[in-house]
Amino acid sequence: MQYILRTEHLSKTIDGREIVKDINIHVKKGEIYGFLGPNGAGKTTVMKMVANLWKPTSGSIELFGEKLSPVSYEVLKRMGSIIEFPCFYEHMTGEENLQLHCEYMGYYMPGSVEDALEISGLADAAKKPVKKYSLGMRQRLGIARAILCRPELLLLDEPVNGLDPAGMKQARDLFKKLSTGYGISIIISSHILSEVGSIADTIGVISKGSLIKEIPIEEVSSMSETYIWLSVEDVKKAAYILSDKLGLNNFKIMDKNNIRIYEGNITTKEISAQLALDGAGINSIGTKSESLEDYFLKITGEGGK
Repeated sequence: MQYILRTEHLSKTIDGREIVKDINIHVKKGEIYGFLGPNGAGKTTVMKMVANLWKPTSGSIELFGEKLSPVSYEVLKRMGSIIEFPCFYEHMTGEENLQLHCEYMGYYMPGSVEDALEISGLADAAKKPVKKYSLGMRQRLGIARAILCRPELLLLDEPVNGLDPAGMKQARDLFKKLSTGYGISIIISSHILSEVGSIADTIGVISKGSLIKEIPIEEVSSMSETYIWLSVEDVKKAAYILSDKLGLNNFKIMDKNNIRIYEGNITTKEISAQLALDGAGINSIGTKSESLEDYFLKITGEGGK
């Protein structure tokens, strides 16, 4: 398969400490790739190496079918990025900041600044100084700058970090538009699983510097489990009833009050009736589905379950 970005055994060591190790990611043309992991997992380190800001200690990066090197200037022109928080000249307007970016990039396509502001939803704020921009507007201006030179690949490092729910939705809609409407491949790193999971085509899960899993998002949905969540007053007594009275084996005690039951051939009504009959003291019972966050915690071990 042809990938727009591929890394092979990518590793980075700083001051004797291996920050990321043996990273193999594969990004297809036109897709949104969610690079997920907790803070400190190594996401930004990988993004910096892909953007050629940091050099790998070992391994290789292939962009658009070419191996990335210190002189891959033409390849890098085909990519836009926001690594960490975007910075601007505060006294200048959004439009002026983008025009200046065109100047030092040597990019002189007529209408490109106006197009980038329109796409990012900042056309009405183009003449305002950046110091009057909200956090969400600054993030969108960063995206406008990243797409200004019509990139084929966009690297976005924690682009929704610090945004309120409305700002997150605006950003999410923008990413979808860039991917589906403009054919831009996007890598979004984030620790906010639900936000990336709602728009990504593929997710790569990184934990403690290692890539744990790379999987299409639809496979995550099909693998998520449905279970019965049971809250009781006496968890030991309830576990005894589930095992000896109902013959259930596939359940897990989560804490002193809660049990997850993974049996598919029993109903909440049957469980409730038996527990009530034996006086187990039910607080609540219901059916739940495993979320993307549950899946993430399970495969990384971050949840301790």
